[in-house]
Amino acid sequence: MTSREPPPVERFRPADLDGRDWGALRAGCPVSRTTTPDGAGAWLLTRYADVRAVLGSPLFSVSPIDPDRGHGTAEANESIFQDPPEHTRLRGLVAGPFAANRVGVHAPGIRAKADALLAAMVGAGGPVDVMSAFAKPLTMNVIAGIVGIPEPDRPMAQRLSDQLLVPLSQAQGSIALAGWRQFNDYVLGLVAERRKRPGEEDDLIAHLLRAQEADSSLTDVELVTMVLGLPVAGYVSTANAIAVAFLHLLDGGWLERLRAGDAGLADRFVEEVLRIQSGDNGESMPRFATGDTVVGGVRISRGEQVVAPLVAANRDEELFADGDAFDPDRERLGRHLAFGFGIHRCLGANLARLELRVAVAAVVESGLRARMLEGWHEVPWHVNMLGDRFPERLLIAVDGGAP
Repeated sequence: MTSREPPPVERFRPADLDGRDWGALRAGCPVSRTTTPDGAGAWLLTRYADVRAVLGSPLFSVSPIDPDRGHGTAEANESIFQDPPEHTRLRGLVAGPFAANRVGVHAPGIRAKADALLAAMVGAGGPVDVMSAFAKPLTMNVIAGIVGIPEPDRPMAQRLSDQLLVPLSQAQGSIALAGWRQFNDYVLGLVAERRKRPGEEDDLIAHLLRAQEADSSLTDVELVTMVLGLPVAGYVSTANAIAVAFLHLLDGGWLERLRAGDAGLADRFVEEVLRIQSGDNGESMPRFATGDTVVGGVRISRGEQVVAPLVAANRDEELFADGDAFDPDRERLGRHLAFGFGIHRCLGANLARLELRVAVAAVVESGLRARMLEGWHEVPWHVNMLGDRFPERLLIAVDGGAP
């Protein structure tokens, strides 16, 4: 058994999006040219309607265009970079455990883990880093359990995921590559061990091994890549959303309002976190035009790259008035694109939403009393190789909590 090498960083973040004035771009040049590391350039979209249209259109591939075939050059064994039918086949193999009617079974376990982590935070004394003490271990425990990584190995999986997802400036260097290879070796061994003792487990590894027995078209490389990739992609973005939620709970007065029992506020709060957090982390993969087309009144030629950032769409004031403000009471909140759109919409969207809801409920019901020790703009941020912008730490002072 083997696995592929990690994809190049530029496939995840082909343009530097930090510091963009999205409102000005929307007003003056909503479809504009931007630079890319390879010098070829790309079209940058800033309007919600254009972003949604491109993400949902079969006229755009997730991989560079093969001039002979006229569609994307599928990067082997990685469904995120493939078009149908390859993408449909691979995604179909892993979609079941993440369906809306399946993820709810994990809620009690998520809540138990969240309660235990919060209790440890209350008892720790001194400053507490929300990222390392709560958000990261909670989300890694969830996704690793679904995939089939044994509980004693989950801290190691978190460490290797963090090593793999180093800041962008380092992501093509030895640190990320070593993390990828170590995690790959671990997954190879884990899958080989599970293959020797087939059982009735209901995790993703068991599901894929049974699928491979039934359909030999699922290769070992595909199997290992999916088992490796899901914990990495499925843990850090949700941990970042929990950090953003903590910020607004403590600094925005929302913790007190949620504790006051405002009917329906908890769900609206979570959806607004998802909308707003796409500005702090998360963006869609670039797309490539499979033929000459028009987007937002601008002609896009066959083969050209299009960057459709979720941060721009989710702050478009055509839909979200005062889009940079945090307001769970805003209208049309359910239309946000925090998880993307179309066939490549985030596979773990239902699970991520559940984790965030349970984490917020656990904080609200714990009686935790805490305050931020740094202003939001003082928190050090990095961009990882998936394009997520994430806080290096989120220090709080815990003043107490319910017994």
